[in-house]
Amino acid sequence: MSVRKQKRRDPKTGAVTECWLVDVVFEHANGRVERVRKVSPVQTRRGAEEYERQVRAELLNPSPKQREVLTFEEFVDQRWWSVYPAEVGNRNSTIVEKESHLRLYLKPFFGKVRLDAIGKEQVSRFYADLKKRGLSEKTRKNIGGTLRTILGTALEWELIDKLPKFPKIKVPEARWDFYTREESELLLSKARNAEERALLMFPLHTGARAGEQIAFEWGDIDWHNRQIIIRRSSALGVVGPTKSGKERRVPMTADLEAALKAIKHLRGPLVFCNEDGRPYSKWQLHERLWGTARRAGLREIRWHDLRHSFASQLVMAGVPLPQVQQWMGHSTIGMTMRYSHLSPAAGAAHIRALESKRTAPANGNATATAAG
Repeated sequence: MSVRKQKRRDPKTGAVTECWLVDVVFEHANGRVERVRKVSPVQTRRGAEEYERQVRAELLNPSPKQREVLTFEEFVDQRWWSVYPAEVGNRNSTIVEKESHLRLYLKPFFGKVRLDAIGKEQVSRFYADLKKRGLSEKTRKNIGGTLRTILGTALEWELIDKLPKFPKIKVPEARWDFYTREESELLLSKARNAEERALLMFPLHTGARAGEQIAFEWGDIDWHNRQIIIRRSSALGVVGPTKSGKERRVPMTADLEAALKAIKHLRGPLVFCNEDGRPYSKWQLHERLWGTARRAGLREIRWHDLRHSFASQLVMAGVPLPQVQQWMGHSTIGMTMRYSHLSPAAGAAHIRALESKRTAPANGNATATAAG
């Protein structure tokens, strides 16, 4: 029987419950394979099994009735939301983001519109409406991505015949900042105590994201091989896998090793936590960073910029980009290339390798004359 229990999140209340789901893969006489996934109308195993038999019977002997037509809101609430996020394994933060896209933008605009009536004009008007609201390019692109995913599922489930064309949005590269090695040392010197010093040193010496540091446990330290193991991340209070879904190992510097040993506590498994063992919030991390930065006379940067500082300082020291990519946990080298301009090999002086020996002076201070 192709029935199973499936967790689902109520889009209105946010409560997570379990439901019986029918998941049937059916091969038609012409060789076409169709997959049908539906929530059973009777929420018992027996009811779901009976519903599965009905689904298979309808697939075997399809009736000539017209295709089911749903509004956007009906499709999301009755069909899509109960299956999609859990099926693809979305992280909790991604599920919350999609829910906000639906609640704030997509349902108010498309809620009562039939799925088969959502065309290029409606999508273009929706994007124009988002722009009028003053939303950034990145936010508009993310909301559009949620809409595309929903309509893509409707197409896969044969509720619509084609996807409308979506406008292309060019998202400018996000601005970021970093502390130099000297600024980092100054920052750490102004920490009020050993725990605050270790808290600030950790992302500077490992490149850990805020969520990864919040979820970091004593058992994630390989003292023998002197390695930091990034295994999990915390998002909105829910601990799950890292952003890439993979663990990574970063060599532990002697300074970080000493800092961690200096704060060994018995408050629980978390390395960085409140006095009662509860995990820090991202706001608490920023509060510590900005307070220390003010005492050091440094500009205030985001906590995530400490991760950028880790990568920037490594590249400036001549560490190859593929190694930085591995320690940062980037899925592609393109993400690491943002730091390439900081590499010593990227210096303008190296262009002089193209100069002819006749025009390049011995002291290297003059520039070659360009030939027309």
